[in-house]
Amino acid sequence: MNKQSNTLPPKEREEWGKLVQNEFPHYFQNYVLQMKVSYFSKKIKNNELDVQTAVDEVYALCEKYSKAVQADFKVIFKEW
Repeated sequence: MNKQSNTLPPKEREEWGKLVQNEFPHYFQNYVLQMKVSYFSKKIKNNELDVQTAVDEVYALCEKYSKAVQADFKVIFKEW
C-alpha cells in the first residue's frame, strides 16, 4: 500500500498558502475542499482572515478527510 495515499503534505509547504489564496488554477474533484478554498480566499482578499489561519483551518479539514482529498493533492502537491 502506498503510504502517500493516507497522508497529507507538510503544512509548511508553500502550496498550502497558494491553495487558500486560490493562486493557481485547479479544478477540484472534492467539492467541500473547493468550497472551503473559495471561502477562505475571499476572506483573505477582504482582510478578514490571515493566510496562516486559513491554512490551519483547511489543513484540519483535510486531516479529517485525508482519503477524500488525495486526488486533488496529487495534482496540487505532486508528491510529499
